[in-house]
Amino acid sequence: MSRSLTLQLDAGTHYLCTCGGSKNAPYCDGSHKATPFQPLALELTEPKEVEISGMVNAQSLPA
Repeated sequence: MSRSLTLQLDAGTHYLCTCGGSKNAPYCDGSHKATPFQPLALELTEPKEVEISGMVNAQSLPA
């Protein structure tokens, strides 16, 4: 099941989980290493509100 999540992110590079194994979803924690998945690198030049959707493991996202 996928759902949307809105994040307030600071400027910088943020790595988002695409494998569904992260214990820190929606952020990558390196759990993908044994899978063919790679994290999604999101580079921001300024703070921004970002909406993400279609996460592989939506049940691990914060409420």
